[in-house]
Amino acid sequence: MQLGTAIIATLLLTGCVTTAQQSNPVQKAASTMIGKPISVAINAFGPPTLNLPPCSYCTDGGTYAWNNTRISRQWQSRWVQTGTSTSRQVVGMTQGGNGQAATIYTQDVETPVGENRMVQVDNVDYLCNIQAFTDMKDNIKSIDVAGCTADSRF
Repeated sequence: MQLGTAIIATLLLTGCVTTAQQSNPVQKAASTMIGKPISVAINAFGPPTLNLPPCSYCTDGGTYAWNNTRISRQWQSRWVQTGTSTSRQVVGMTQGGNGQAATIYTQDVETPVGENRMVQVDNVDYLCNIQAFTDMKDNIKSIDVAGCTADSRF
């Protein structure tokens, strides 16, 4: 029994047992582009929004990015502070006696005052960012995909 537990623990620690990660079609396509010219990615994803090809004095190659994120503006009710209200709060008192009146100690307390207003807020409808790094020959060294899930596109 201990041997079986030790084997399972070893497999988990060494990474031999992994959970299946769901990748979307864009991630799958991007992973097949490593080692290929950047033109393959440009043909698949369209013109990049960031286009920094390798230059003669660079040592790291080029950087390309595609930003297909769609953001809309929506009206939402939000509490907006319009000012403050000041009041006094008793924080202490001395004891009176021997002909002396009790002394009351107070402090000012500021409370936010506001109202609910309709304001425009940004809402991310669809997130899709792709970034590719190339070598000096403009072949893809690595490519990262954030979002780009088909079900959240529409």
